[in-house]
Amino acid sequence: MNNERIKECTGLSSDILKNFELSEIPVSNIILKCLRLCRLLGDEDGVLLFTYESSGYPNEPDGMSPDSWRISKIAGRRYFSKEKDKSGKEKNIEYAKLTLIAEMEELIASQKIRLSSSQDPNVSLSSANPNQMVFAPQGNADERNRIVSSIRESQKWIQIITGCLYNYILKIYNKLSYGNIIEDTFTKSRLLTNDKLATMCPQSISKFVSVYENMDSDNPEDWANAVHSCRRILVDLADVLYPPRDEPIEIGGKPIKVGQEQYINRLVQFIASKTGSETYRDVVGADLSNIGKRLDAINDAVCKGTHTEISKDEASRYIIHTYLLISDIVALID
Repeated sequence: MNNERIKECTGLSSDILKNFELSEIPVSNIILKCLRLCRLLGDEDGVLLFTYESSGYPNEPDGMSPDSWRISKIAGRRYFSKEKDKSGKEKNIEYAKLTLIAEMEELIASQKIRLSSSQDPNVSLSSANPNQMVFAPQGNADERNRIVSSIRESQKWIQIITGCLYNYILKIYNKLSYGNIIEDTFTKSRLLTNDKLATMCPQSISKFVSVYENMDSDNPEDWANAVHSCRRILVDLADVLYPPRDEPIEIGGKPIKVGQEQYINRLVQFIASKTGSETYRDVVGADLSNIGKRLDAINDAVCKGTHTEISKDEASRYIIHTYLLISDIVALID
């Protein structure tokens, strides 16, 4: 999904939450906005949920379809009723409330009208015969109680269902907002890294393009080649930042090779020369060492033409990790 679509969906989900919270428009209209959001996101469950909430849950003589029964739980429409089986044993049976919110709102409105018209009239009681008992006519209290109970039942279901719909959209909003934060952070880092790479190691940019093209393929060999290109990018970077030396260097009394093939050692030495933080050096150095060993193994397999078992997801992780390591390294360059 492109950035424009993500921004549109984030804004729409925020607007929907506001509609729910402030009761700005009828729930039936909010549901249609929710349906549009889920269609934009390609959220299949969301499309079913808000389609059913707007037009009704499919219900056949044999019962609800598997999809409508499953979605009814997401909408908070399930409930249990105690019933007796043939043996007289009582057990809980699960059902789904299928009345739409719009229908319940209409029912509440009509019940309120009935409640108003069922009020008892003012009656004046008197008798000319002092020995005669006069009783007030029977009122409508029972009818009013039934109406009030019906209104409360509908209001309860509306609150339960709208609460579940609100939470569904809230999860979408949180997911989109988190993704935007990560995307913005990564974009800033990527732009800075690309600028520095283009200046000091321009060939690496074209190699990254090759990496992305290989990852668009459905061929596992292309995924392995993409990872192989990551190794070449790190080698190019090491050649620029810490050119190879024929003679090893001595660190802590131990000789460390920094030749052409020891690109990880050379990058670690560059990091050590640019930062006074031992923790930073150790963490980035350890990451370089770990990914370097795996990249070397894949590189050897690719060069020898042997079959390399690597999934697309695994290749993607190597590429992302490599890029983040490069970002950490070039951040040390003034």
